[in-house]
Amino acid sequence: MLNRLKSLVPPAIKHTIVYGLSIALMKSISLIMLPITAFYLRPEQFGQLELLTSIGIVCSILVGLGMENTLFRYAATAPDTIQKKQCAANILILALLTGFIAATIGWLLAPKLITATSVDISVLQLRLVFVIISMEGAIAIPLAWFRMQERVKLFFFATSLRTFAQALLIIIFLRLNFEVTGVLSACLIAAGAQALVLTVMMLKEVGIWFKLNRTVHYLCYSLPIVGSGFIAFSLAGFDRWLLADMGSLTDVAIYGVAAKFALATVLLVQPFGMWWLPKRFAVLKQTQGADRAAHYIMIGIIVVMAIAVLVSFISPFLIHLLLPSDYHEAMQYVLWLVLAMAFKEISELVNIGCFCGTSTYQQLIINIVCAAIGVSIMWAGISQWGIWAVVVALNLAYFSKAALFYIASQRNLPLPYDLLRITIAFALCLGLISISQFIPINWSGWLLSMGLLLAAMAATVKQDLFSLSKSFG
Repeated sequence: MLNRLKSLVPPAIKHTIVYGLSIALMKSISLIMLPITAFYLRPEQFGQLELLTSIGIVCSILVGLGMENTLFRYAATAPDTIQKKQCAANILILALLTGFIAATIGWLLAPKLITATSVDISVLQLRLVFVIISMEGAIAIPLAWFRMQERVKLFFFATSLRTFAQALLIIIFLRLNFEVTGVLSACLIAAGAQALVLTVMMLKEVGIWFKLNRTVHYLCYSLPIVGSGFIAFSLAGFDRWLLADMGSLTDVAIYGVAAKFALATVLLVQPFGMWWLPKRFAVLKQTQGADRAAHYIMIGIIVVMAIAVLVSFISPFLIHLLLPSDYHEAMQYVLWLVLAMAFKEISELVNIGCFCGTSTYQQLIINIVCAAIGVSIMWAGISQWGIWAVVVALNLAYFSKAALFYIASQRNLPLPYDLLRITIAFALCLGLISISQFIPINWSGWLLSMGLLLAAMAATVKQDLFSLSKSFG
């Protein structure tokens, strides 16, 4: 009976559920760890950890070389299994070589980089960050390959085991008073074990295959993606450094907490993205591929908006409940950072037309324009408006990114979107996020929040904005 019920559920929903469980598990552990980390670390140390994390972000962009997108683009469209494996093997070996070079350079340059900055971080901490990031490709490429093979259970166990191991090690090291260095050491051990296991598994499956001419071809496709990611760092990393320079490490800590809760929007959307992104180019090649692609992208946009509303209502209560009072100021920023993350995720859905060709320079230009908008506002406004300048900058930059990607993508690959439905969903989302800032942080406010969310859900179903049976049936 159970097997029969499973057979009635479309594979897309089953895979999305498994991805959702893995993300939910990682996010729940992350939420549990946030107050634990905040308990053991002073706001200044938490701000220090945020700055090290931002360094990790920009380094991961450079080390990753955009190879995950390249794998989806070329391996997914390869004509047979042998060529798929050759493509995957070539990209994995390139990622491993890049990681080794990055770790060596980072280890040697760490002392000079510390000397060149006035930020209170140690050489050992920076070296730990560089080594952790050097494993980016050894983890991301195998996980992307397993997603392409729709081996969702393997993905679930690979990510979940690392999450548990890392959380346990962080608790142990914090209790031993290792502070920020202990957190980084825990991340290094967990990442190293995961990278080793995943790389060995993938190499056994795809073999060792490396051709220089194919590597150059892949790099021509991926390097603009690296440039785009590096430019995007100005909106998701450089903001911390500007706050630290023009404000204080306490401002960085407050902003970092709000940003972490807002990031739940991104994490909760990931199950859909994990299912859709590896399949999007293959779907376009099918009969009526443009219609099907537009259909799934619209589902993704509505999912993003629904999750943004949910996170904006729940985050202030969680910050108040879980964190010390020193961090409660983050509640006033989190709602609008959630909206910025929604714009960011929508831009990742509507950009498909900019990735279909053999070059990705178009998206590099768009990212440069949007980064210029965001950084200009931050630079001009942080000294006067502090964290609010960053919040406004991110919203304008990511909204511009979504709009420009939509326009450029439609010129390259016109897709039949239902703009009326999307507009209604966006208006409902924006209205509810605006209302959520006036809800008191108490039990009556919690009940009011749940009532509004249920009413919004009922209105969405009544207007048929989102239907699982129609979408995946």
